Amino acid sequence: MSTAGLWIAMVALALTADDNAKVVIPFDFESKFDKGRYGQMVGEMIWKKLEREGKFVIPQTMLDVRDVCERIKFHPGYDTPIEEVGKVLREEFGGDIAIWGSVERVPPHERDVYDLGIKVVDFSGDRPVVIYDGQHRTKTVSEIPHLYVKNMLMKLHGKRPEEPPGPDPEAERRWREGPNLVTNGSFEKGRSHPDGWDPLPKWVTWETESGNRFIRMKFPASVADTTGVLYYSKFFPVEEGATYRFSCRYRTTGSQVKVFIKCYDFFKTTSRVRRFKEQWREVYRSQQNLKGAAGPWHTHVEDFTPKHSKYTPQRARVMLYAYHPAGTVDWDDIVVKQIKPAPRKKK
Repeated sequence: MSTAGLWIAMVALALTADDNAKVVIPFDFESKFDKGRYGQMVGEMIWKKLEREGKFVIPQTMLDVRDVCERIKFHPGYDTPIEEVGKVLREEFGGDIAIWGSVERVPPHERDVYDLGIKVVDFSGDRPVVIYDGQHRTKTVSEIPHLYVKNMLMKLHGKRPEEPPGPDPEAERRWREGPNLVTNGSFEKGRSHPDGWDPLPKWVTWETESGNRFIRMKFPASVADTTGVLYYSKFFPVEEGATYRFSCRYRTTGSQVKVFIKCYDFFKTTSRVRRFKEQWREVYRSQQNLKGAAGPWHTHVEDFTPKHSKYTPQRARVMLYAYHPAGTVDWDDIVVKQIKPAPRKKK
């Protein structure tokens, strides 16, 4: 669509909008790491949120914006000067407010960790007014829509962005002072294998370095590319609906690492000969994806809350897991503590 056609479409939309509604142009974000694919997804997401709100005049589709940008070879990123964006906004779109930025993956992470930059500037007055200018590093990819884009839109609407909840003093006290539910999480005690853990399987050894004992997984490609290597703790009690915090130290030569906290309920089943069989079955798991550069020790901390709509998690165990590519992964200081009790059940 030509610039004139785009503007006609905007005016048509404005007929049903507030007479004072401003024209907002969301540009695709720059994402060099994948040649713009993810940046287009962010631009599309912002456009859809603006469309649902219906408080501003926007292009009919993001394709309209892309056509113009491609024609004039204009692809702004977070560092593009405000004056340059304002010139394109006024001359090509007749717009009032521009939204643009960049989103780049942070090596060596394959997902979740991104550097995000967002700018929102109002060019409708004599001088540009910066509405929002933020640079963020995400911990999870869901923070982009649910935290940073959300807060940007709140600023656009003149509202105060939501503040992330602060630490809960009682939860932090429990984390400092509470007992570790994992027996021998430091791997210091034991004879043939660490107390509180399963016997050492193939590819898993119990090592000592500078007086410190830890678990080592060392495995070839034939294992890394198939089953991977896993190691279980013994069971410990958990309470459904309570909040727990897991932490560990780990280092890797490049192999990927995960932790699963698996929770179980007790079942009685009837066999084919009508005999009762009692067994524990997994009814909840917390999968934690550990991300860190190869070489040094890292610390991972993550909370989880065992829940199930039908069953009751009663006990749990930690599973340490490493896989592709082949290499060495070391584990130490495995901790699980209850930091918040379960909510009181309604009578």
